[in-house]
Amino acid sequence: MPNAIQDQLVAGLLLWSLASLGSATIGLYARPNEFWRSFWFMSGVWGLIDGVIGWFASIGESRPASELLPILRLNTGLDVLYVVVGVALLSRKKPPLKGFGLAVVIQGAFLLLFDGYYWWRCTGIVG
Repeated sequence: MPNAIQDQLVAGLLLWSLASLGSATIGLYARPNEFWRSFWFMSGVWGLIDGVIGWFASIGESRPASELLPILRLNTGLDVLYVVVGVALLSRKKPPLKGFGLAVVIQGAFLLLFDGYYWWRCTGIVG
């Protein structure tokens, strides 16, 4: 049985993954300094991880909104942690750590909005 909300969630995550990987590939060739190399590298790593998660979710069994809700709650909490860690890395002096930090903040902020939106949608369905 198709599950529209899960399908949309997976499609969105896979699109974000492709955008992250594509921009990272281009960025790694276009930006030679340490800050940008580390930024694009970390963005690519996150894109790869998001893609693997999205791929496994796409081939797995369909879950109703009531089963997605606890997963989205956990993910949203982790997303907040990612942003905090990214901000901590941004406060460091070394350019590579700052680059990693900016990438983690951007990825974490996107995922926070993304997971938060689907948490809200699932809550509306479940009640």
